[in-house]
Amino acid sequence: MKTAPRQTSALRRRAAEAAAQRRERRTVRPRRLGGVWRYLAVIGPGIIVANAGNDAGGVFTYSNTGAKYGNHLLWAFLPILVALIVTQEMVARLGAVTGKGLMDLIRERFGVRWTLFAAVVVLIANGGTTLAEFAGVAGGLGLLGVPLPVAVLGAAVLIGVVVMRGNRRVVERVFLALGLTFVSYIITAVTVHPDWAVIAGGAVTPDFTHPSSVTSGAYLVDLIALIGTSITPYMQLFLQSSIVDKGTGEKDLRLVRSDVISGSIFAVIVAMFIVITTSATLFNHPLPGYPHGLAGTGVGSAQQAASALAPLAGVHAQQLFAIGLVGASLLAAAVLPLSTAFVICEAFGAERSVQSSFGDAPLFFTLFIGLLAFGAGILLIPGVPIAGVAIGTQTLDGILLPVMMVFIILLANDRRLLGKRRNGVIYNLIAVTLATVLGLLTAVLVVVTIFPGLIGG
Repeated sequence: MKTAPRQTSALRRRAAEAAAQRRERRTVRPRRLGGVWRYLAVIGPGIIVANAGNDAGGVFTYSNTGAKYGNHLLWAFLPILVALIVTQEMVARLGAVTGKGLMDLIRERFGVRWTLFAAVVVLIANGGTTLAEFAGVAGGLGLLGVPLPVAVLGAAVLIGVVVMRGNRRVVERVFLALGLTFVSYIITAVTVHPDWAVIAGGAVTPDFTHPSSVTSGAYLVDLIALIGTSITPYMQLFLQSSIVDKGTGEKDLRLVRSDVISGSIFAVIVAMFIVITTSATLFNHPLPGYPHGLAGTGVGSAQQAASALAPLAGVHAQQLFAIGLVGASLLAAAVLPLSTAFVICEAFGAERSVQSSFGDAPLFFTLFIGLLAFGAGILLIPGVPIAGVAIGTQTLDGILLPVMMVFIILLANDRRLLGKRRNGVIYNLIAVTLATVLGLLTAVLVVVTIFPGLIGG
């Protein structure tokens, strides 16, 4: 009987190396897949909240910017992107490391009075903004031929059923799916054939050559509105609460940052494409009653912008724009009531989670349903001054935003809360500069909103 020859040490070494390589090939892929699955498990809150910031008010602001100034304000989106990422990264880090919502931390660190102030302002501001979101749903679906009562009531019922009957994972997937409707804005921009070379230059070079930037203060006010609509208090409150509700911890902080950064980049790209679309079609292009386009005038609403696209870019461009408006408004109309419910329940230490039943979290779901009913019901009343409500809520958000930024920065520097995860020197320099600029800009916006004749148009 023949026996196998004995292996030399060199042969055994090569065999061991080959076996190790086979094991590595078998394990590397699962590890990589494990990283992908971990990212997919963590992803969601950052993308959802950034997209929710492009709500009906945001679509109007971006549409108005493109129609009124063309590409002259595209440069502002780069600093807006940096500001959005820095703000939301601090909030996401606070949620992942502490396991507590922003209002929880404010109550523990600064006391009940500041918590109640923030909660009351958020309740009033978010209630008014929810009304504006349902107006956006009605306007977008109206362009697609859906009657207002059907659009408003149908949207309220849809949102209510998804949140009340679905678990957290279902709700998050629905919200992410709504975010896909924003792709319609990118498609619309491509179909109107803008000058991409001019756009590339405008995106990186500050431009103050537009007549309005020299002859009046309207340029400054619209620039402030552009920044203010991109970073709102409810976005930060919802982001931290949803991270906590999801159970994401410090071990997943790197993936949480990826979620925040990717969501912010996508949201800012969408905003830029809305400006690009209206710039290429409504700025300096003859329209009925406007021989020189809407340059220096702007649009009165996002619906007007969508309607104006039809004769210039075709009915499909109008429909794509309307679909984006509906998706944006639906997402924000769902996020705003949830954000408010999280905030109020955190302020009073009540149970709050999408995973809970109504019996376990009665205040949470009562607030959610109540805001949905308010937003949809008020809109059905003839003659409701929606524009006035929007201006008032924008003013309240302007008051709350710099205060909220101070809270966030102080909490992000608290060694007891974050330990080694607290802000560094360079990060603090960026954050404090951002907070100072936002505070000054929003203060100007609030003053101009209250005293509209202070700065000429």
